[in-house]
Amino acid sequence: MKSPVMISALTLGLALLPAASPTSAGPEKVAFPSGGQRSVLYAEVERPDVKQVRRLFAAPDTARAARTSAPLPGGALLTMEIYAARADERGELLRDAAGRLLRGDLTAVFVMEKRAGWGAEYPDDLRNGEWEYARFSADGRPGPADTRACLACHKPKADQDYVFSLQKLGAK
Repeated sequence: MKSPVMISALTLGLALLPAASPTSAGPEKVAFPSGGQRSVLYAEVERPDVKQVRRLFAAPDTARAARTSAPLPGGALLTMEIYAARADERGELLRDAAGRLLRGDLTAVFVMEKRAGWGAEYPDDLRNGEWEYARFSADGRPGPADTRACLACHKPKADQDYVFSLQKLGAK
């Protein structure tokens, strides 16, 4: 005969199982990438409209896979580091001798990761294939969990595997 404590523990474990399932949607699936996973810098994008400099990185396997015309494979990992653009005391953006915005402090890190089976839980109007998105602070702490804005923004890029910079990535 099973004890009430054992039955309660089993019941609790079964109740929590769906919440811990790897098929649940959300940014908690995506881990903060290690340095090696961000080793291929493939683009730097200036956004003076929002006073940012964005540096786009790919994991080495992802960069290699992007050179083909096929969609990126499961395991693909893309990272965007967001830096505040430096400004003077009047708020004017500072530029280097070549006219590029000067990077200030790292403010956030956004990550896109693709895994087989991910994304099926999203409604069709948001689903981005098998991609998940996550936001992290500069020191790697998870940011806000609501990634609907990421999903909605990338949705129109379905023909580019939901990646705005796929052409630049494939050129590296």
